[in-house]
Amino acid sequence: MTQLARKNEAAVLVVDKSISPNAKEQFDLQDCEMETLKRAAIERGIPYDPLRRTYTLAELHRYGLVREGYTREELRLKGIGPGAVTSFDTIAREAARLLPVEAPFGRGVRKWQLPIDMMPLRIFQTVFPPNTKVSSHIHPPHSEEAPGGGLRIVCSGSIRYQNRVFKAGDWFFTPNGEPYEFITDPDVETVVFYKYAFFGVEKGNRFSHPSAVDLSDQ
Repeated sequence: MTQLARKNEAAVLVVDKSISPNAKEQFDLQDCEMETLKRAAIERGIPYDPLRRTYTLAELHRYGLVREGYTREELRLKGIGPGAVTSFDTIAREAARLLPVEAPFGRGVRKWQLPIDMMPLRIFQTVFPPNTKVSSHIHPPHSEEAPGGGLRIVCSGSIRYQNRVFKAGDWFFTPNGEPYEFITDPDVETVVFYKYAFFGVEKGNRFSHPSAVDLSDQ
């Protein structure tokens, strides 16, 4: 059993249903998403059908899958094309409603994909309520040489991570395969821009499978 698999034995995915996208939404999984489902099922010891390709979001949650982004085709269906766009545009103000993604390790967190077509590059905006605790979790690495990971750039408020306080203009990168946690500003909302590289993202994968971990055992 791998180190990641051992950490995943007690994994629990808790999705904030007040923030999460529609749990009844159905997805026809691409090949890279089927591979993500397979990896999640194996790590968690959950049976799955390799021939079945259609799942609701609620069903994917049972395997620990989290919606992390939208495909170019989905952007087009929502009226988002390759043209110029700014934060002052109507589509940018509506992005939180049109393009929400999931943040299962913090309560009340709002996260959405920016309405920009630079696929496969996706950028996200995250708004944390005051004093949000993002509980310890881990994202599976792609490989030892290129694990992928998440880059966060603080725009306002602050984040306490690894005993340092990151304020507006500061940033930090957390590689996949390393567990982490953080807490946000106790007094005000914290706004962050976020870029996450996970398995199959360059192929349009919309799902990852992070796991909760207990850092007290580290």
